[in-house]
Amino acid sequence: MLKNISTLWQPPLTHSSSRLVELDWLRVLAFGLLVFYHTGMLYTQNWGFHFKSTYLSSGIENAMLLLSPWRMGLIWYISGAALSCLIQKSVIPSFLFSRTIKILLPLFIGVWLIVPIQLYAQMHQEIGLDLNYFQFYLAFTDLSNPLFSQYQSGIWPHVDVNHLWYLRSLWEFTLLLVLLLPILWSSWLQVALESLIKRAFIWVFLGLLVPLCVLKLSWPSETFRYPMGLVFLIYGFLLTHHRAFFEKLSQNWHRLLGSFIVGYLLVVWGYQMIWLNDQSLQWQITAMDMLYTAQRLLGVMTMLALAARFLKRPHRLLPRVNRLVFPFYIFHQSIIIALAFWFHDMNLGAVAEACLVVLGTFTLCALLCVVLNYLPFMQPLFGIRVNKEYPRHLKIAGNTLMFILLVPMALNILF
Repeated sequence: MLKNISTLWQPPLTHSSSRLVELDWLRVLAFGLLVFYHTGMLYTQNWGFHFKSTYLSSGIENAMLLLSPWRMGLIWYISGAALSCLIQKSVIPSFLFSRTIKILLPLFIGVWLIVPIQLYAQMHQEIGLDLNYFQFYLAFTDLSNPLFSQYQSGIWPHVDVNHLWYLRSLWEFTLLLVLLLPILWSSWLQVALESLIKRAFIWVFLGLLVPLCVLKLSWPSETFRYPMGLVFLIYGFLLTHHRAFFEKLSQNWHRLLGSFIVGYLLVVWGYQMIWLNDQSLQWQITAMDMLYTAQRLLGVMTMLALAARFLKRPHRLLPRVNRLVFPFYIFHQSIIIALAFWFHDMNLGAVAEACLVVLGTFTLCALLCVVLNYLPFMQPLFGIRVNKEYPRHLKIAGNTLMFILLVPMALNILF
């Protein structure tokens, strides 16, 4: 009987564990775009962020709406596709053990060593913090310090994830995904997907849109990014092995791109006329929510279509760059805010300041990633797979110690 139950967690024989080159390209580009997006957040008039430049503008929000609807949806889709390939290469317990270390160890390092830079700049701007960074960090390590009475959210009091919420949710979603495997790998769901993909492209789009719209109508807007991320993760997990889906995307790339441009213009119009208008009626707000939700999916499908059409060629540098995406993501927002904090009182002007922040972020992230490339013992701390071979007993000892270290944080996240 146990053997019959275990077969529910076995992937379909038709599924391949090979990676798609176009998704590797998209992964690099999607995380690179976060630098521009989070730099833009320094200058938005109406959108909250951990630190703000003196050069605020509502006009930049129109440009930000080009990326805002779909940027995280695409990252979640790619994450789901990667999980679908990885989970077929190992047994479930081994997969969960390795993914826990791979995700939670960088999160642990991030919340204690990288993210505090953002809180320092935020408190300096919001409450006039009058401490140098060393003094601030000593206070930060005291979880009961009254200095942080207004900043209590986090895995521990005032030890928050900020942009690393993606890592926290990725680990939670991975656990949930494993529980859902008997459904996700069931023959009836695979047949239903194949049937949907064979239909006209508009029905494929609508079939994927309905779950997102239902969630949007029933879930609080403040936390919608979490179920939205899970849906896109599941889409990536399910669809990455259906080549007919990518072929259909590639065939319709020009229609998707045209629709995406029209959708973007409508979102900008709705943002200015409805979301920023205090007199808007509820039906108008709901209609705008549905438009924005459709633009989320349209953006993800457009990027996938362009990648399927134009990014199918491998490059010798792609595996190296893709290997460093994880640490790049961990570093980027803290570097953005640190640079903005440094430039804040220099009166450089909005354009010069923004260009320096972007250039400085890419440069410093690249330098840090290069340094990590030469320090194998540091690589697991930032999510880099170690290529150097170590004796088996050292691997077992190291992984066991790391797992024990991460258990308290894992329990705090779950409960």
